[in-house]
Amino acid sequence: MASMIASGRMMCAVLVMLLGAGLASATEPSVDEVNGLLRRAESNLQSVASSVRGKTTPPGGSAGKLLARRLEQVIGDLTPAKEKLEQIPAGTEGRDEAVARYTAAAEEYNRLRTFLMGTDTPATPDASSEGTPLGYQDKEKLSGAEFNLREVEANAKQLTDAVERLRAVEDQLSINHREVAGLLEIVANAKRKSGFVNDALVQLPEDGQGVAAARQRKVNADAQVVVASDYLTALNAKLQDLINPANYPEYDADYKRLRELSVMFNRPEMLQTQRVQAAEVYEQADAAKEECYRIARKYYRLIQQQTDQGKSLEGVGNGFLQNHAEFVAACEAAKGTLPAEIRGDLQQAREYASDAVAQQKPLWFTGGIPQVLGFADERIVLLTAIDGAQGAELRAEYEATQRDLKKQADALRELIIRENTMPGDSFAGDDRDKAIETAISGWKVQQKDFELLKVRIPAEAWARETKWTYSNGTWYFSDRSKLQVRLLIADKNDPKLAIDRPINVWKDHQKGDTMIGVPLFGIDDELQPSDLMLRSKIR
Repeated sequence: MASMIASGRMMCAVLVMLLGAGLASATEPSVDEVNGLLRRAESNLQSVASSVRGKTTPPGGSAGKLLARRLEQVIGDLTPAKEKLEQIPAGTEGRDEAVARYTAAAEEYNRLRTFLMGTDTPATPDASSEGTPLGYQDKEKLSGAEFNLREVEANAKQLTDAVERLRAVEDQLSINHREVAGLLEIVANAKRKSGFVNDALVQLPEDGQGVAAARQRKVNADAQVVVASDYLTALNAKLQDLINPANYPEYDADYKRLRELSVMFNRPEMLQTQRVQAAEVYEQADAAKEECYRIARKYYRLIQQQTDQGKSLEGVGNGFLQNHAEFVAACEAAKGTLPAEIRGDLQQAREYASDAVAQQKPLWFTGGIPQVLGFADERIVLLTAIDGAQGAELRAEYEATQRDLKKQADALRELIIRENTMPGDSFAGDDRDKAIETAISGWKVQQKDFELLKVRIPAEAWARETKWTYSNGTWYFSDRSKLQVRLLIADKNDPKLAIDRPINVWKDHQKGDTMIGVPLFGIDDELQPSDLMLRSKIR
């Protein structure tokens, strides 16, 4: 009879495997099926519990064997109930309640069996004298089952301890997703090894020595694994959704912006070589820092979970904060030195002008003096961005100096014009003709009809500028290059003179390298001696 039962169970186990592989038609286990098995198990448990209620020692003889048989029937229901629960997806209506019923039933089974058998988990099959002695082959099977069972129990304990610790974490989404994934691997291993145990036990006689004890231990361990699996599976689903890149469609754009802001603030040399651009960067400092914080808050969970995206963002964010702090500190330091540097430039320009008038050196008004004034103007722009009050004070001094220099330049006006020569012409890029065409179009906005005498482009290459600008709550990125084109145009008021009209040509790399020409001065602006030259000098 025992062998027939074992054979029948093996056939059932094979059938379940075939059905699971899709070789036969089957429907997914339902919560109602599980509850039906649990009701029968609970009925047998209640019967055993009522029989031993109030007793201090387990009954012996036929009464004890009858109760033991009832407990074996409980195992016959708890085991398939547990297997069906594992096949029912987490979140299915009624599943959580069924898991709770299963756990309670397993605990009651353990309590009653401990009372009846006088021990909790026998260390070996021979620890209990109850049951029919096993033959050699069955002993080997039971030994193999217990080998795998010990691993299941160890996994169950590890999972139970881990789940108890993780449940105590207030912010469940702060739990590391890698740890949860690792624990689920332990769950999978426990379930696989539990299957091995079951495959061995179904081949053994139900009343064999140690078989019931092994089943009891398996039920106990399985219950712990199921409870852990439910918690970990639900938590893992939340964490995987939390770190899923598909849920962060703006990540690439935000990462790119933060990285480029970091690069933008990683150029302290701008304070010496590109002061106007440095002023623009400084004016964005507060908004840029807040943008870094906004992005960090937006992707805080990715950083906390240390995903690849999170680690990349954390790295670029820390780099930005360091670059930002160093740049702002350099600007604050420059605030103390710029006023003296600006006044030094203005004084040098005045000295150059005095010497130029005294020594009749007109070229100083088209060379050294504009250059020094240009340095002063750029420094004032930077100082104004850092300290508006000091900037305004120095701007007033600058304008007063300009008025004085203009009077001195007027004294040498004719001589300056006579000595002026054509600008250099160094640019030979493939888009030279397009740049010239754009410059001419830009000047036509100011003057429709004019005689173009010559075109010169002093720079050897375009000067590229990339930056982010914050305006009205939005960040705008620009990537463009500048090239100054000098149009030498006939002076309609004096046929002997030509006018030098500088046009800044901007190439927008975000719009297919389209170009636009922007005149540096308007047609109604007063011409300076440095803007004019003899037409005879144009060749």
